[in-house]
Amino acid sequence: MTTDTQERTTTRERPENPGDGLPPGRRGMPAGRVLVVLLLGLLLWGLLYAPELKRSSEAQPDGLRRTVSLAALDPVVWVEDRVGLTRLIDNATQALGRQPNEAVGGGDDVDPLPSVPAPAHPVRHPQRDTKIRVPTAAKPLRVVVVGDSLAQGIGSFAERVFKPSLVDVIKQGRISTGLARPDYFNWPAQMRTIVDRSRPDLTIVMLGENDAQSLVTPAGQLVAQIGTGDFPPAYEQRVRAFASLATSEGGHVIWVGLPDARDSVRWDFIERQNGAFQSVADELPNVSFFDTWNTFAARDGGYSAYYHDGKHLTLVRADDGVHFNADGYTILMGLVAQFATDQFRLDPKTYEG
Repeated sequence: MTTDTQERTTTRERPENPGDGLPPGRRGMPAGRVLVVLLLGLLLWGLLYAPELKRSSEAQPDGLRRTVSLAALDPVVWVEDRVGLTRLIDNATQALGRQPNEAVGGGDDVDPLPSVPAPAHPVRHPQRDTKIRVPTAAKPLRVVVVGDSLAQGIGSFAERVFKPSLVDVIKQGRISTGLARPDYFNWPAQMRTIVDRSRPDLTIVMLGENDAQSLVTPAGQLVAQIGTGDFPPAYEQRVRAFASLATSEGGHVIWVGLPDARDSVRWDFIERQNGAFQSVADELPNVSFFDTWNTFAARDGGYSAYYHDGKHLTLVRADDGVHFNADGYTILMGLVAQFATDQFRLDPKTYEG
């Protein structure tokens, strides 16, 4: 009798699913159902973010990855547009504080372009370097910063270096942009708009980090394949045309070169880019090249995360080994301002010494 009672008690206390690790009364989800739920979640995420994924794919270099991504996303975005789903997604995105249709490269750090009347006697295409005008509180200098994510950095910290009473800084940096892909973002067209509308006295350019890819037209047609002999002269011509646009109404250009990266594999590419910038600056009036590589490199010419000004050693590079940190951008922008004084007699009172 005792044995029967013990056996019944043991049976009642035994879990329904021995060995499943779950508390009594709870049932696990079969592995197949888990996989289905994950796949449905990924599908829903893809539908919701298809337009943004497409824009990211458009910024990628030409190649199999970009082609496959666009081939998969184009029909999804097309269907969403036709059934009105895109509008609903955009409304929900805006409610969360994001702008789904902002400009390429992001719009948070891009300033609106002020409209400036054309001067009565404009100076166009000077034959030699000219002096940057002396600003007043009534007529401050217009300094425009254009380029990629590196330009976004110096644009933000230019406002710390230049005195706001004498200089209006107009930030125009856009991430993931360059001169190679006008089908993604057309920098020459944007520079034409900047010059026509705002007539900058000084344009600070930092471009080229994203241009290790083939050159195409605004319509996406191939012009020069990366890695071929056609690329260097074709790219240099784009730099020349861009700098000529920026100075076409009497403005001045400081083209800030690319710094060396921690990844030494990229050094040859960066040196070729800087060579093109230097060559154009040597050729065109009112254009000067600022050598960032040698300014911030180690004594042996290699990568260094620190800058030594003769007195202090300062950490200036970001963790990614490409960009600068806040101190680095501030130091770089101060050096660029001093360089503009050396090259174009920029009034030193316009920036913090």
